[in-house]
Amino acid sequence: VDRSTARSTVGNNVSLQGNYDPAELIESNGKTVETVQSSAKQMLKELGPQRLIANLGEGLGGKESPELVKAFVDAIHTESEKLIQ
Repeated sequence: VDRSTARSTVGNNVSLQGNYDPAELIESNGKTVETVQSSAKQMLKELGPQRLIANLGEGLGGKESPELVKAFVDAIHTESEKLIQ
């Protein structure tokens, strides 16, 4: 199920968890701080910034860049605040 369908199916009174692709955090996949910020923002637009546990669709595999993991966490915090206000 894609993210926006999941949110529209369960509504805003149910919490959702996960679904960020950990491949987005691997530099050798061509990912950058900017691509992580953009994809994290898209996830929030689709699932909503509230009633969301923003984490990975699966765990870290060891190839992820610490810088990109930090960019993901920072983007979730920053973009959530913008969407909630």
